Amino acid sequence: MKAFRTMFQTELMLSLRGMDMVIFGIAMPVVITFILGIIYGSKPAFDGAEYTFMAQSFGAVASIGVCASGVMGLPLVVSDYRNKKLLKRFKVTPISPSLILLVQVTINALYSVISLILVYGTAALFFGYRMDGSFIVFLGAFFLVMIWFLSFLYCYMSYILDI
Repeated sequence: MKAFRTMFQTELMLSLRGMDMVIFGIAMPVVITFILGIIYGSKPAFDGAEYTFMAQSFGAVASIGVCASGVMGLPLVVSDYRNKKLLKRFKVTPISPSLILLVQVTINALYSVISLILVYGTAALFFGYRMDGSFIVFLGAFFLVMIWFLSFLYCYMSYILDI
């Protein structure tokens, strides 16, 4: 557990320094929320709709963080480590490449949750968005998609790396 925590802290600092996930995983969904809020505000999704365009597109904008972290974050890190021959070095140390993948999946999950919190906060604070229905059910669906997506990529990356 100590190795996981140390690697998590180190990899988190490296990913913050890289700024890829900060820009595409966190800032981009918030900017898209701002753009949708400025353009559509509290207008209905279509004539006669009982819900707003922001309510219609909230789930899609919230899932951008998951997609960016999974499709972009994990493969970029693994390919960068492979290019720098770091994965070969980790095979001769007590740290396994599967621990690296687990740490990266955890970091990308953290980015996805931060993105969801900021998107909801932006929509609620600036544009008066209130979620209809159960927030717990939405969180369950969000975490189910996030876990599926990141576990799928974890399995794929472990297959590519021959772990």
